[in-house]
Amino acid sequence: MLPIDLSMLVQQCAPSVHPTTMQAVVHTESALNPYAIGVVGGHLVRQPRTREEAVSTVAALEAGGWNYSAGLAQVNRAHFARYKLLNGGVFDPCANLRAGSEILTDCYTRAALRAGPGQVALRRALSCYYSGNEQRGFKRENDGKSYVTRVVAARPADTTSTTGGIMRVALAQPTTEQAPAPNPQTTVPPIRVVREDAEPAKPSGKGKAKVQQQQEQAPSAKPRSGWDVFGDFGQTRENQ
Repeated sequence: MLPIDLSMLVQQCAPSVHPTTMQAVVHTESALNPYAIGVVGGHLVRQPRTREEAVSTVAALEAGGWNYSAGLAQVNRAHFARYKLLNGGVFDPCANLRAGSEILTDCYTRAALRAGPGQVALRRALSCYYSGNEQRGFKRENDGKSYVTRVVAARPADTTSTTGGIMRVALAQPTTEQAPAPNPQTTVPPIRVVREDAEPAKPSGKGKAKVQQQQEQAPSAKPRSGWDVFGDFGQTRENQ
C-alpha cells in the first residue's frame, strides 16, 4: 500500500474543501486506504492491499452488477465517468480526492440554499455525501453512531482554524509516489464479495456519495458560520 501524506494531498488535490473537513471524511470513509472498496448490500472478505487487487475486484463487481464506492474518499461508481475515474483511475489518490471534494461542495451548495451557510449546512452536506440525501447521515447505525457523528469525531486533533469561507489552495501535482500501472500479463484474482441481502444491489445511482437532490431535510438548527471547518461542531447537538 502506498504511504499517504493526507494533509499535503488534501491541500493539493481538494482545494474547494477545508483540509480539516476533507481529512475527517477520508478517515471515516476509507481509513486512508487508497484501494478501499465499499459494496452496497454486501462487503468484501477483506480490503485490497494493492492497486492490482483493487482493479481486479472492481472489474468483478461491475460484472456482477454490484453498486460500490472506491478509493480514499469512497467515490461512487456512478461518478466515475464524470470525474474520469474509469479503468482504475478511482484508485489514484489525487484524482479521487478531487472528485470527492467536488461532490461534497455540490452537496454543501444545495444545503446552504436551504439552511444558510454554516455548520448546519455542512452537516447536511456530509449526510448528502454519504447517502444522497440530507437526512440519512443523521441516523444512528449498528455502532450507535451516525455517519455525521463519526466524521466529526475523526477531525484532526490539532485543528485551530475557526474561520469561515472556502479555503483555496493552488492545485498542484501530488508529491506522493504514484502506484505503477498493473502488468497486463499478470492476472490478480479479485477479492470475494459477501452478499448481505438476497440480490446484489444494481447500479441504480442511489448509493454512497450520490449528490442527487432529495426533498428530505434534517431538522433545522441554529446556523453557525464557517461551513468548511469543525470549530464549533461540539457545541451543536446532532439531529437524530
